Amino acid sequence: MEDKLFKKGYKKILAIDEVGRGSLAGPFFIGGILLTYNKYQELKQIPIKDSKKLSSSKRKEIFEKIKKLKIKYKIIKFNNKKVDKLGIGNCFLKAVFELNNLFKPNLILIDGREIKKIKDKIKHTKFIIKGDSLLISLGAISIISKVLRDEYMINLNSKINLYNFKHNKGYGTSDHFRSILKYGISSYHRKTFLKNYLNNI
Repeated sequence: MEDKLFKKGYKKILAIDEVGRGSLAGPFFIGGILLTYNKYQELKQIPIKDSKKLSSSKRKEIFEKIKKLKIKYKIIKFNNKKVDKLGIGNCFLKAVFELNNLFKPNLILIDGREIKKIKDKIKHTKFIIKGDSLLISLGAISIISKVLRDEYMINLNSKINLYNFKHNKGYGTSDHFRSILKYGISSYHRKTFLKNYLNNI
């Protein structure tokens, strides 16, 4: 798809994807990668897939290959307190507007369903459902975002090892819920996400 878009005359394409939306703890990462035609041709040589379909080691391997291409990218992070304060949707909106202002692309590709508040303000935007498995650009930024957030959660586990963040990355696994029940919530948990659960225990 990107080949067709470059042929249409778009010179700078920004691909945006997110990681950590449904996590109960830790930050929400929104990543953007900016591609010119030449950089896209280099990126095509890497076997990129949706990050969710790759093992952790394979994601890291591909991430290192992407870094060597020196393609511009940016990760915007919202910690759990910001997520609680703003709401996950508003965090995403703020990130998209910030990435647009930073990179000034001719076109933005966003993984997921159309968001009217974005489309109304940024006309040069296309939303692609399951885009991270369909487009190389979205697959690349999904891998970058996933690797960096996973590293963050693994490092967080070394500070607080009660919740097994190293393995669950903050998501609502059964062992994570058992730990919350045993130890309560930490300063890294999203209270708004846990509100209903906490009211029932």
